Amino acid sequence: MSPKPIDISAATPIEFEHAADCWLAMRREVGMPDDDLAPDWKARSIAYFERRYSANEFRWFLARDAGRIVGSAAGFLLENYPAICLRRRTGYIAGVYVLPEYRQRGLGLAVTKATVDWLRTIGCRRIRLHAADRARPMYESLGFAPSNEMILERL
Repeated sequence: MSPKPIDISAATPIEFEHAADCWLAMRREVGMPDDDLAPDWKARSIAYFERRYSANEFRWFLARDAGRIVGSAAGFLLENYPAICLRRRTGYIAGVYVLPEYRQRGLGLAVTKATVDWLRTIGCRRIRLHAADRARPMYESLGFAPSNEMILERL
C-alpha cells in the first residue's frame, strides 16, 4: 500500500497559531532576528490573520502529513490602494516553509502554487515575494522573475 498523499489546503482560523509557528521557523532559518518581534507577536499575528481572512484578503496554505503540519505559505492582498485600483491588485507571498525532513518532495512548490492560485482568484494580477537564494529556482519555475526592486532600510 502506498503512503497517503500529503494534503495541501487553506488553514482555518483555528490553525493560525500553527501557521504563526511556521512563519517564525522560516524567519529563524533565514537569519532574521527575534529581537525585532513584539513580546506578544503571536497574538498580534493571529489577530492580523483573522482580520485579513475575514475580509478575504489573506489565506495561509498548509501541507499536512496525516494531520501534522509540515509546510506552509501565506498569501496576502497588499494594502496598496486595493479599493481604488481594482485592476492593479497585487498579492504578496510570505512564510514559505517546509520542515527539513520533508524537503525535496515538492511541498514548497505545492504550497506556493496553491497560494498563487488563490491570489489570482481574488484578482491579483501581480504577485510579489522575497526569496531566499536557494528557493529562487523554485519560484522561477512558477514564472516569478527577478525584479529591479530596490530597498532602502534604516538600520
